[in-house]
Amino acid sequence: MKNKMLKIATLFLLLLSGSLKSQTVQILKDSVLYESNYYVLEEVKFKAGNRHTIAIYGEIQNAFDIFNKPSFEAPEKRIQAKKDTLLELISNNELRQANYGFEQYKIFYDKNQLLNLSVHLQSYGSPFEATRYYCFDLNTGKNIGSQLFINHTALLKCIKSRLKKQNEKLQPTLKALQDFKITTDSKNKITGISFMVADSENYRNSGYEQFEVVFTWKEIQKYIAPSFKKRMI
Repeated sequence: MKNKMLKIATLFLLLLSGSLKSQTVQILKDSVLYESNYYVLEEVKFKAGNRHTIAIYGEIQNAFDIFNKPSFEAPEKRIQAKKDTLLELISNNELRQANYGFEQYKIFYDKNQLLNLSVHLQSYGSPFEATRYYCFDLNTGKNIGSQLFINHTALLKCIKSRLKKQNEKLQPTLKALQDFKITTDSKNKITGISFMVADSENYRNSGYEQFEVVFTWKEIQKYIAPSFKKRMI
């Protein structure tokens, strides 16, 4: 250790994200104690084998460029790499200058071979943060995004109308239909979908501001593609 001895304590947990009873994935968690604060490291892990797992890991892990190396097929190795990098930066007193990024994952829906989650990045030493949203069809391994919906023009018009109360100048594009979270109740029954619309025209120090547009299931179901709607009811 350079300059001073650092008291670093670590713990490893294997937890589900939030209260959702996730069927296929878990959130691996590790942490490092530095200057009286615990800094949590996270990684998504599939509970059982799926022939599309490696491709899905690759897409999720490349949400943000936090490593100058390829994706890791084993999430345990990636979370260890995060930890090793963090400890090295702390040891060399370079953590603040490096703007090290902490990833946090949230599982919104994991049922009937559909997986909806987000990856959030918070930069150490700066106000920058950002979130990416994914909805995977586990039967194909594809991030279906806007394919979950039909009548895109009408849906975007409805989103724009609801945005007026928050940001009258914001013009939602097809990208708005890719960034969403499926909301559920305590029994994991779908209650609606919230679209997260980014103001990509106005960059701030903390990143692009996002506006949430909420639809109940009753309101949104007419826009759901029939093949997916059967799996969501």
